[in-house]
Amino acid sequence: MTSNKKQSGKMKKKKKENQNKIFKKIVDKIKSIKSTSGDAFSTKEVVVVMIFSLGLGFLMCFGCINLFTGKNYLKVSKDLDKIVDTYYAIVDNYYGDLDKDSLIEGAIEGMISSIGDTYTSYTNIDDTAIFDETINGKYEGIGCTIATYELGKIVVIEVFEDSPAFIAGLKVGDVIKKVDNISCEDKTSSDISDYIKDSGKEKIVLTVARDNMEMDITINLSKVEVPYVNGQILEYAGKKVGYMQIIIFSSTAYSQFKNKLEELEKEKIDSLIIDVRDNSGGYLTTVTDILNLLLEKGKVIYQLEDSNGKVEKKDTTREKRNYPLAVLINNASASASEILASAIKESYGGLVVGTNSYGKGTVQQTKKLLDGSMIKYTTQKWLTPNGNFIDEVGVTPTNIVELSEAYKTNPSFENDNQLKEALKLLTE
Repeated sequence: MTSNKKQSGKMKKKKKENQNKIFKKIVDKIKSIKSTSGDAFSTKEVVVVMIFSLGLGFLMCFGCINLFTGKNYLKVSKDLDKIVDTYYAIVDNYYGDLDKDSLIEGAIEGMISSIGDTYTSYTNIDDTAIFDETINGKYEGIGCTIATYELGKIVVIEVFEDSPAFIAGLKVGDVIKKVDNISCEDKTSSDISDYIKDSGKEKIVLTVARDNMEMDITINLSKVEVPYVNGQILEYAGKKVGYMQIIIFSSTAYSQFKNKLEELEKEKIDSLIIDVRDNSGGYLTTVTDILNLLLEKGKVIYQLEDSNGKVEKKDTTREKRNYPLAVLINNASASASEILASAIKESYGGLVVGTNSYGKGTVQQTKKLLDGSMIKYTTQKWLTPNGNFIDEVGVTPTNIVELSEAYKTNPSFENDNQLKEALKLLTE
């Protein structure tokens, strides 16, 4: 009897220790937060309004009341009893091999999916790393874009200005034959990109074919800023129209936009077109900063609404523009792109040309978990300056123009009828 009691006591103690371990592992993964933003905006504002955002948070203390949130994580642990019981029932009794990390990831994914919200999700470590690289607008590499063409040819299709590849003399149209004397035969452009980024080397040697000759080009690896904003001047009806394309609202897009805009304005542009077609979103802070350059002080940029009510975000800067302005959108323009379009339409009095935008009117915040993975969840909805909720509706253009078949089959400025309509409207 005494022996059984001792054994029972040991089993209970071991079970409690195991529970504490799994409690900590799951709570660390679900509740622990790394600070990933230094923005001056409030936590509710530091968001990505399309698919992604980087939230401001703090590392949670397991088994205590958190000083920042006031939450008792001992109570959270009790809430997870059911998950822990299920976990150990499987781990202790399942007849086959198990990946414990996969079980925990599955629990998190199940929790997220049960919410039933399209934009609330869990992203694994690898996908989170790709997202970080994309949305931050910088990466370690050589600064070019390559693609796999027919017959397995890997061709340079873009070289970023002032990048290591540009400085070394790599050119658009170069066919990559070898990397560090390793043949590119049977390899894809992704294989080559991964090799370069993951090589850990300070420099790589590309053997390229150009004008029926092969040559070696030595390129230093460094931090490269992706050019997410492009701009130029278009002459139309005797006037200079600035044209700017924003590919994504990355952390670098504001400075790129500001610099390019100032370049165009030095050339005395009469009006401006901002193209956000196929732009799926980005940082709310970035689009806010861009609109602060354009709108008059005091004008509403957007509104945020949650259970506590509505809050208006207004332009607080003295900087503004007065020339005619048009935004190009299509059904793939989402979130931050829709904020830009609606603010230009309703607060600037500008034109919006194209087709209805995607229609994403909710705001997500993300939190980095301890292992580098990420959860994203909906926290608010955003409204246009006039209070319109565009979710599943989109921003309606002031001038609806369907893209021509000629452009779809052969994309070019000459075939871009939406761009031509904006040029016409701005120069009338």
